[in-house]
Amino acid sequence: MGSQSVNSAHARAEGATAAGVSKEAQTNAPKRRGWIFSASFYQQWFDVDTEDVQERIWNAIAMPYKGNFFEVVKENPDLYVPIWGSATLVFLTALGSAWGRYNTHKSAGWTFDASSVSLSAALIYGYVFIWSLMVHLTLTCYAGVENLHVADVWCLYGYSILVFVPVCILATVPVELFRWIFTGVCAALSTLFLMTNVRQRVLTSTKGTAFAVSFISVIGAANVVFALVLKLFFFQYYYGH
Repeated sequence: MGSQSVNSAHARAEGATAAGVSKEAQTNAPKRRGWIFSASFYQQWFDVDTEDVQERIWNAIAMPYKGNFFEVVKENPDLYVPIWGSATLVFLTALGSAWGRYNTHKSAGWTFDASSVSLSAALIYGYVFIWSLMVHLTLTCYAGVENLHVADVWCLYGYSILVFVPVCILATVPVELFRWIFTGVCAALSTLFLMTNVRQRVLTSTKGTAFAVSFISVIGAANVVFALVLKLFFFQYYYGH
């Protein structure tokens, strides 16, 4: 009886060890790649589960000062949040803008400008993908930063804009001072998140400290401009607007 119990425990231990090794091997296994026009090629950029996304969102919103986002990503950047997070922000920006105007000018009735959707899409997707592509090219081609893929930068910027999602909701409150304060706080969190994470990479460049400080300042300034454009174009409600 005792021998059977020992053998059973030994079998369970071996099974747990094998499962752990299998999981580790699966994690460290190279990503599946295929032809660029095949679905399997793009599947690798969406290979994340709910826990991964939650951990990355928490790092971006609750701990922007740490600057360890690339360590959290662990060479597995996703385009799920950059694409769908941007789409969510586009939708909420257009809808929140219309609702905010209605709260401020109820006598004018409800109106929705369809062009606000295309404008917000151009602003948000352009910032997340085109501007970040320029950031990546500068870091890799000019500054000589190694081991930085364009998907890493897209992922970084995609998560950085999630902090503006609550802005689209709370900026509908018809109190201008409150809207400015809340937008400023969220912009500060997003800017801190970008600057601390870019700092970790730009300091490894061959261009020296002067370039690093200047480049990090440009990253922060560009994010502040993005927040200002978002506020002034969509959540600035004045009479006659």
